[in-house]
Amino acid sequence: MRISAFFEARWFPALFLLFLLVIPLTTNNYFQFVINLVLCYVLIGFGQQLILGYAGQFSFANAAFMGIGAYTTSIIFTLNVPILIALMAGGLLAALVACLVGLPALRLSRVYLALATIAFGEMTTWILTHWNSVTKGGDGMYSPVPVFFGYSLDTDTERYFLIAIVCFVMVMIAQRMLASKFGRAFIAIRENEMVASCNGINIPLYKTIAFALSGFYAGVGGGLYAIAVNYIVPDNYDLFQLVIHFALVMVGGLGSMYGVIVGALVLTTLPEVLRDFQHYQEMLYGVLLIVFIVFIPRGVAGFLKDWKILPREILVHGWREEIPHVREAAKTAAVFNVGAGAEDRGAEH
Repeated sequence: MRISAFFEARWFPALFLLFLLVIPLTTNNYFQFVINLVLCYVLIGFGQQLILGYAGQFSFANAAFMGIGAYTTSIIFTLNVPILIALMAGGLLAALVACLVGLPALRLSRVYLALATIAFGEMTTWILTHWNSVTKGGDGMYSPVPVFFGYSLDTDTERYFLIAIVCFVMVMIAQRMLASKFGRAFIAIRENEMVASCNGINIPLYKTIAFALSGFYAGVGGGLYAIAVNYIVPDNYDLFQLVIHFALVMVGGLGSMYGVIVGALVLTTLPEVLRDFQHYQEMLYGVLLIVFIVFIPRGVAGFLKDWKILPREILVHGWREEIPHVREAAKTAAVFNVGAGAEDRGAEH
């Protein structure tokens, strides 16, 4: 049985869940904490992957959504609200803000949208730093110890089960969602907006949905991150955090859920490996990004797919799904110089 066929098997989600349940039996407290962070960054990275890898929108506000989710979850939980409700509240608020941030995406081109979302991220960091009465400002704030069905989650292992369950459920929901018309619409918009519109796809609606889903996943991931580290400060959600999210997607593979998992594993454990070179971490992240962009542009997932270790067709029958009517329309548009370059861009995928 090929390794790629193993990943394609229908029973893989159940086996993956079993693997998550076994992890605490084989790790100590330190590695358990790192694994908790990996799972948090899986959701956070998937928020970036949704908007950038699937919908093709150059949005770089993911760190801001993560911060909104982290602070909202921590603040609401101090009001003795159940932790799951606090997590959902953090995700929903991040999704609402993401919808507002996504409004410029209906008019701005890629470069200008990127600049606008980066500016929003910096504004969010400024608000978190100076809104002392709510966020405690630059001093940061402690996230209360979570209580799950009356059971206090004091240790990293106990918190792991909450984080793992939420992560697993949300990844499975995302898998079903991307296999539906939403995933097909996101891919069509990424390939060519004009052709997608000609095929009856409501571009403004699906762009807004993509931003909302991206914000929700980043917000819930940020809430889980606050639970995992038990202490949050505004500096956790600055431009360097944005670089980590972008690197996570590029290193793992643009447009790949498996790539997000691989990227989260690599980039979360990398700082622990390079702990003796902490002052050079930002430079090393930059070098890593350059190496992958130049030499491995499809990321680790693309490299593994070329070697048939990961399957080429997952979720929507492939991250780069061949959508017949969209492809044919793109070729026709290219012949008549409508949306120039559409065919070439499609061939890259």
